[in-house]
Amino acid sequence: MESKQIVLTGLVATALITALVLSGLVVDMVVAFLVLAAGILLTYYIALNQKRIEQYDCLRGAIKAGNDIREQDNLKSVLDHLAVHARLLLGIEHTLLWLPGDNITWPEEKNYSDFLEEIGQRMRLNPVTIQLTRSEDSNLPWPEEVNWLAAYPLVTEEEFRGILLLLNSRSDKMQGHTNEVLNNLCRHSANAIKGLLAEQSEQEDEEVLINSILAGIEAGDPIFRGHSARVDAIAILIGSKLGLDKQEMKTLHYAALLHDIGKYAETMLDKEDDELLVSDHASLGAELIPATGIFEQVREAVKYHHERYDGSGYPQGLRQTDIPFLARIIAVADVYDAVTRMCSEEERLDPQTALGVIKKATGTIFDPLVVVALEEVAEEVANLGAIQDLVQDEGEGE
Repeated sequence: MESKQIVLTGLVATALITALVLSGLVVDMVVAFLVLAAGILLTYYIALNQKRIEQYDCLRGAIKAGNDIREQDNLKSVLDHLAVHARLLLGIEHTLLWLPGDNITWPEEKNYSDFLEEIGQRMRLNPVTIQLTRSEDSNLPWPEEVNWLAAYPLVTEEEFRGILLLLNSRSDKMQGHTNEVLNNLCRHSANAIKGLLAEQSEQEDEEVLINSILAGIEAGDPIFRGHSARVDAIAILIGSKLGLDKQEMKTLHYAALLHDIGKYAETMLDKEDDELLVSDHASLGAELIPATGIFEQVREAVKYHHERYDGSGYPQGLRQTDIPFLARIIAVADVYDAVTRMCSEEERLDPQTALGVIKKATGTIFDPLVVVALEEVAEEVANLGAIQDLVQDEGEGE
């Protein structure tokens, strides 16, 4: 029972009792007033206690929601969870989110940038509540029943990150313990957004560096041009099918791009060692990659991507699950691209034939689980190749 209902019920009951007492002797009026006062105080206490319980429940929910938001691993998921939790915790009918730096609105189909910029200027890092009127805001596609708008800033260390808009038909949903709940949600969300954007920026810098290295390597040998990017795309499709988590996918992405970086080392060494180097460019490549952080696993995947499932590969003759899982994925993607794209026109295999060749080597050269995953994404891999051919043809046409 809500606190308002408790108050009404208590007042009605108290009034009835008072009426019954007053129907007797006048002397009993004193008793009636005492009963009335006691009833009002008791009702107030119960209602106050109920309101406090509701506030605690809401705040506990806000803490749980904040932790949930902080655990999200991508920007869209953070915005989606913030919108959902705001609606559920406060009974808000509609929510809208906006990140001005990236001009992102959530839900994505809505774009009210001009109006939101005006709201942002009015806020100055403080929440604002606005009563909407159709005559003034007729161009805004709010639902007809929406009369109130509350805007809350997403702020980290006094740095403005965005706006959470609450749209509702009743102003009472914008009051009470709303501020404390929303401040908690917005704080967690702003910190999550800040971390994800920083991570995204860092990854973009790493991508630029890696792609610059690859461009330099592939420029020296036209046969390898685009090979690393294609192996990466195929490996990512396989990794997704195998259920790799976000961190594993990132490691696989970098390892696939860098798997042949050792060929650069070959060109820097004495030509007399060519025969040895051809069979050990994986180890040479691994030596070029730092053994710290995420790159320690990248290094392992690069070093062992020429190992064979039956132990007949190099550089160490590892077999089965002793071979790092990401290296087993890259091995399949590497061979698939080699036989479908890197061979001469006469020797090149079509996707279906290439898949058949790889399946025949299951259990000897390749991990059976990875081959099954390749088979399940075979159509997507084939379409990927067709798109790349189209892009290449357009580039040559220009």
